[in-house]
Amino acid sequence: MRFLKQRPALHTVPSQPRNYRQTVFRWLYIAGVIAFGIWLLDFSFSGLLRFQGGGLVVGEPAIVGAEFTVTVQDLPLKQGDPIKKGQVAAIVSSQNVAETIARLTAEIAARQARLGELRMRSVVIDRILPLAEDRQRIAAAARQELDSLLANGHVALNQRTAAIEFEYRSHQDLETLRGERSVIAGEVGTLTTALSEAEGALGDLRKLYDDGRLHAPIDGVVSQIAANKGSVVRAGDPIVELYGTQRFVLAYLPSGGLYSVSVGEEVSINVGFRSTRGVITRIEPVAARLPREFQLAFRPVETQQVIRVEFGPGEVPPPLFTKVSLTSSYFAWRWLEDILAMLPPLR
Repeated sequence: MRFLKQRPALHTVPSQPRNYRQTVFRWLYIAGVIAFGIWLLDFSFSGLLRFQGGGLVVGEPAIVGAEFTVTVQDLPLKQGDPIKKGQVAAIVSSQNVAETIARLTAEIAARQARLGELRMRSVVIDRILPLAEDRQRIAAAARQELDSLLANGHVALNQRTAAIEFEYRSHQDLETLRGERSVIAGEVGTLTTALSEAEGALGDLRKLYDDGRLHAPIDGVVSQIAANKGSVVRAGDPIVELYGTQRFVLAYLPSGGLYSVSVGEEVSINVGFRSTRGVITRIEPVAARLPREFQLAFRPVETQQVIRVEFGPGEVPPPLFTKVSLTSSYFAWRWLEDILAMLPPLR
């Protein structure tokens, strides 16, 4: 009887209903672990699966400079001031330009004087030439008449010699006037062309110099004043640097990922907690050095492909030179679709 009686196991604990709070905590823990795993995967491999890069908000660059060595006299604008196209951005002076204008003015005056003398001489020749032609005809007729009289013995030989000499001088003066008229006509044409070119060059130089006023080529914002009052600036060096009013993002595309980007693709432009829409409008065929903001310390200088991203309609762009980050929705599965599309169709 003692062995047949069933006795309860001492190590068996009777089942008890679970607490609802513990179930919630367990599922929250599992969800947290899954979320952490997804975040860790995205943090580790998202750079290979979708476009993530940085960029700067910029505008179309432009500079205000001179085509000759100048001395800065006044800078009416400051960094950050808006500027309109054609507005005076700097006032300069140039001794070289002043000397060139004076030299061209003197050359033009000398050419005008020479051209006046040639035209006056041309008028005189035109007036004298008919008389010279009549004189030559008369001298030729007189010499022929003396030849006939000399043959009959009515005149002396010295008279015929004087007639020949007179005819020779008449013919010489006539040909001299004709040759001089031809040379003067060519010289007047050449001098007129040279005078016109000199006057055009002087006009262009005065227009370009504009009394030392340098104008802005575009509407924009002054980004930097590259010179000070009184400083001497060489030809081609910037005096004022501008950026256009239309802002865009100059972004840098890392290479080696499983994704690809194309013109017209939408991206997200992130500045802190703010996000705006953008569209890729151009992919440059060259790579450029990353700005200092994106370079990592103790690493070689990195270069990445440059792309241009325009802000979407209605979006308010951040201020110039704002550092932004860009992300794209192009994941690896789209890359796989591209690979499958390249494969030959199954028969």
